[in-house]
Amino acid sequence: MCSGFKCSQFKVAYVKPVFLLGLSLLLTACLGAALPFKAYIGEQRDSHRLALFEGEVYTRNVWINRYQDSVRFYSVDDNTISMSENYASIQVEPGFHDIRVYFSWDMGSERGLAPALVNYAASRETTSRTPRLNALAGSVYRVRGEPVFEGDGRDITSLAYVNFWIEDDRGNIIVSKEDGKYIPAL
Repeated sequence: MCSGFKCSQFKVAYVKPVFLLGLSLLLTACLGAALPFKAYIGEQRDSHRLALFEGEVYTRNVWINRYQDSVRFYSVDDNTISMSENYASIQVEPGFHDIRVYFSWDMGSERGLAPALVNYAASRETTSRTPRLNALAGSVYRVRGEPVFEGDGRDITSLAYVNFWIEDDRGNIIVSKEDGKYIPAL
């Protein structure tokens, strides 16, 4: 049995670390489980009735810094995705869709530039494409990109263009690298 002041110190000393551990686990789960953008009209549907598109994530190491660049989604069938930089994946109804994707580079501590970079990257032919494909219900598609640099591949300022392609969850190429290749205007 504990009594008095020593007992209350024990409870506070024990409860505080347990509370902080629980809070950190909750925050980690919330940050790690980003929901896909719902790019269809109506009520939430089961995943087997929709197609899921995921953007590929790349790790870029520059000196001691590590950045996470990624393929993001700007619009589906000309409907712009607001705050698209917050979504790593989208859900669409089965059928033919035009999905505008862009290459998003991590700016580290310069996060205030994110909206401007989204508009810049999505409007440039060199860093975005709009593939058209027939999405099947229950399928998962991964949108991949191949950044091509003029200089050092670790220096994002030397990014020349990005080639895109789409694979299904079994690794089959749905939109070819040739179809998603950057072709400069003459």
